[in-house]
Amino acid sequence: MGTYPFKKTDLHCHGFLSVPLKIYEQVAGRVLPPLPKVFESFEIFNQYIFQNLVPLISNKKNLRTLIAGAFQRLVEDGVVYSEMSFDIMVADLLGLSASEFAEILVEEKSRVSEVTIAPEIGMNRKLPPDEAFQKVKEWIETGIFQSIDLYDDESYGHIEDFVPVYQLAKEKGLKLKAHVGEFGSADSVRKTVEVLDLDAVQHGIRAVDDPRVMEFLAKRGTVLNICPTSNVALGACFSYETHPAKRLFDASVKITVNSDDLTLFGVTVSQELENLKKMGFSEHEIKSVVENGLTAFTTLYTSVRHV
Repeated sequence: MGTYPFKKTDLHCHGFLSVPLKIYEQVAGRVLPPLPKVFESFEIFNQYIFQNLVPLISNKKNLRTLIAGAFQRLVEDGVVYSEMSFDIMVADLLGLSASEFAEILVEEKSRVSEVTIAPEIGMNRKLPPDEAFQKVKEWIETGIFQSIDLYDDESYGHIEDFVPVYQLAKEKGLKLKAHVGEFGSADSVRKTVEVLDLDAVQHGIRAVDDPRVMEFLAKRGTVLNICPTSNVALGACFSYETHPAKRLFDASVKITVNSDDLTLFGVTVSQELENLKKMGFSEHEIKSVVENGLTAFTTLYTSVRHV
């Protein structure tokens, strides 16, 4: 499928899971195990990543190849702006400092003029909060990261533990995001938004279960960066047709559609926009969703440091 005929954004994508699988196979020198259309559990999803993909981030050459592949696929999809996330533990795999890793990102960014890439700091919820604070502080000091995200199993730990990290990020002008409400409750979406003072939610689809939470998000202007194929593949939704995106949209909640993990799901932003038609969106409504993403570029992006 070709690119959808609009300029578009990808505001919810993980850097090393945004690489076409064929590039991982080129790095590996072999065919990797086939991917299921639907993962039986989140644990199996993570198992595939750590058994087959993470070991290939084994040296600087591979690192650059994978980053370049992630950036190039944005270009090929017609994405003009992306908030691509990079986990703060990745540098440790190669013994790189935050500044050394940032330097590589800057160099690879300079090779793609067609898309503006705003690197994002990704934090796993299972990382001890004190350790996360120190690492995030180091990454922020590089000057190239422009947003922050908390992800992985949303039932793990307490979001209050990460308040100091988010306060630091806010003080430094970063955009604040977190994964919540893909499998959790509507209440967890509202609580996380309030406690961490989020600008945007990664997923957040379970907000549909409570009209009061949808009203809260709509009035606050909090954007949900949803990823329909990811939701279906991980069992958060049964199908595109039953996905709650249209109900959220009709409740005036701002949504965008994004690729999440192209490596594992094989779906571009253009394809996700096409999938909106299966979910009941008209062409005019799809354009509105696209515009929500572009607004993040023209407004929120100008409020952080442009490197």
